[in-house]
Amino acid sequence: MQAWRGVAALCLALCLAWLAAPASQPTAAQVERPHVKAELIAETTAIRPGAPFWVAIRFELEEHWHTYWRNPGDSGQPTSVKWRLPPGFAADDIQWPIPKRIEVSGLVGYGYESEVLHLIRITPPGDLPVGKPVTLEGKVKWLVCKEECIPGEAELKLTLPVTSEVTAPSAWTEAFARTRAQLPLPTSDWKPRATLEGDAVVLLLTPPTPETPLAEATFFPFEELVIEGAEPQALTRVKGGYALRMARSKAAEAPPTRLSGVVATPDGWRGPGTEPGLAVDVPIEPLTALGDALAPVVGTTRPLAPSLGWAALLATLGGAFLGGLILNLMPCVLPVLSIKALGFVEQAKAGQGKAWQHGVAFTAGVVLSFWALAGALLALRAGGQRLGWGFQLQEPAFVAFLVAVLFVFGLALFGVFEIGVGLTTVGGKAMGRAGLAGSFFTGALATVVATPCTAPFMGSALGVALAQPDAVAVLIFTALALGMASPYLLLAAAPQWLRFVPRPGPWMESFKQLMGFLMMGSVVWLLWVLGLEVGADGVALMLGALVIIGLGGWIWGRWGGYDRSPLTRRIALATGAAVIVGSAAAAVNAVRRLPPATAAGAAKPAARHSGGIEWEAFTPARVAELRRAGKPVFVDFTAAWCLSCKANEKVALENDGVRAEIARRGIVMIKADWTSRDENVTRALAEFGRSGVPLYVFYPPNGGEPKVLPEVITPGLVLETFRAAS
Repeated sequence: MQAWRGVAALCLALCLAWLAAPASQPTAAQVERPHVKAELIAETTAIRPGAPFWVAIRFELEEHWHTYWRNPGDSGQPTSVKWRLPPGFAADDIQWPIPKRIEVSGLVGYGYESEVLHLIRITPPGDLPVGKPVTLEGKVKWLVCKEECIPGEAELKLTLPVTSEVTAPSAWTEAFARTRAQLPLPTSDWKPRATLEGDAVVLLLTPPTPETPLAEATFFPFEELVIEGAEPQALTRVKGGYALRMARSKAAEAPPTRLSGVVATPDGWRGPGTEPGLAVDVPIEPLTALGDALAPVVGTTRPLAPSLGWAALLATLGGAFLGGLILNLMPCVLPVLSIKALGFVEQAKAGQGKAWQHGVAFTAGVVLSFWALAGALLALRAGGQRLGWGFQLQEPAFVAFLVAVLFVFGLALFGVFEIGVGLTTVGGKAMGRAGLAGSFFTGALATVVATPCTAPFMGSALGVALAQPDAVAVLIFTALALGMASPYLLLAAAPQWLRFVPRPGPWMESFKQLMGFLMMGSVVWLLWVLGLEVGADGVALMLGALVIIGLGGWIWGRWGGYDRSPLTRRIALATGAAVIVGSAAAAVNAVRRLPPATAAGAAKPAARHSGGIEWEAFTPARVAELRRAGKPVFVDFTAAWCLSCKANEKVALENDGVRAEIARRGIVMIKADWTSRDENVTRALAEFGRSGVPLYVFYPPNGGEPKVLPEVITPGLVLETFRAAS
């Protein structure tokens, strides 16, 4: 009997618990639609009169399918809800967690995959009766996409009990907490500002302290037609903090006047593990209002440059040395071939006692010139200039100066006048201090003319160098210089190898003059470069200056010889030097004041028909547009002053087989011309870890990963790259 009483008591307790359950647990039904399950869930198990509570529209998505954020991006439709609530209830707007960029067929949307909760705060009336459940109803609409898109909708319901007690958390509490952590911070210690810089929208983020790191950031605008979603966003360290540059929307009728949205970073805006999203709503200020806040910061203050470990540093130094060594075989060295060949002859006649001194002097000229160029580049970049290797030949004034120097050197090789005994005198005279100075000058000039182009291994080494602190950068530049000078230093250390050079004699004067023609060829090439930069007026001005420089050289040589009286010789040397230096300085100053050729209306060489190929001018927007359309794209980063670039174009790109393959596959050929300074080209080079040309990038059709080709290309390599993409 006692046993039966126990069983009856247990049954009664279970029944009472079952009867009480509906009053303490919410009830909701999950709705299943194509590729998505939807339901309305609550953060708590019950509600209290007058106390706001949180619910969420929860989507569970099939793999590779997604729904959309409040701004869907290039295409799509955001999720919406139309409420039918009991009397006295009020619903706030949807709270949107940070989306992700989703690229489909070249279009970029902002949305969610796998699972997403859209949080909504509900406020019940204060006089809500306790003990009577309430039902929340909402008609939810969404768009779910993979490659195709399917609209969906559902009537979602959630029934919640009403209690006067403190409510308990529901089974979804952790999911609400995870989603709440993905909501953007409304404010923080970061101070956002915005401006327009050409075709870019720039978001300036000033950190709480200068040392606060920020390695990655992505902006999601609240409004459409503000930025080009498919184009990359570039984050750089600047004096004012960090600048996030985004391409402005080409479809907008007018520039934006305000920037509103969310900027996201995996670093967290209040430190690692904190909220990754920050709400931004700031006016677009004039560029001048920001002063020098957008000037880039380089060197030891750059947090974006990862430090190299010993193994990586040694590998980079080895690559730099190989790159400098291979640079001697590149067409860029052709302008100074005459100087180097003459140097070998001078070493041969100097004897073993002097040859090593000339090798050391030549090496010193190369190394110190590399240091000077590297120091100037790092200093200018620290001052806010966005530059790359070869920047010196982007300045018309420097090209004009180099034209004058090479022309004077060519006159000396022709024998119009002599620069020092050791450099131009033939016969049995010993080479003195002037000869060593000539070897040093040879190394310096070889560096200045040859380094604008990059050799294999050299491009990546330069990219690493310009992203490292100054001390590491100088080490890498030193390795490049030693690699370039090593063959000549080796010959100087083993002068017996020079025994194959014929004995001194009259032939050396003829050889020297022959080298003068090669030097004058370099002058013609640099005048062509100058014409591309400042137009025909600059070339005419420089040619006139060369006539006067030639007159000064003639005066120097005609009356400055040792067969003249000391007074006559001194007057001739002073007059000739004054004419040469004065006319060269005047020409450089005049060229510096000329407007760029593009500003005068001249067509850039990037957009034209050349070598049987129809080229388009490079812009990031054009590349992104072609990629969205699924077109194969080949980008040639080049410059008129880069002879390696020109040799590659003639040998590899203008080959009949390559041209036929380009036409057959419909490859769009784009030329990124870096002859004059171009921010878009410089930024694009940096994105591939390069700081100089040549660079060749092939974007395969239908959005494949870009393929970077070596600095030296052949027709077979180009054809193999094109065919592999299919």
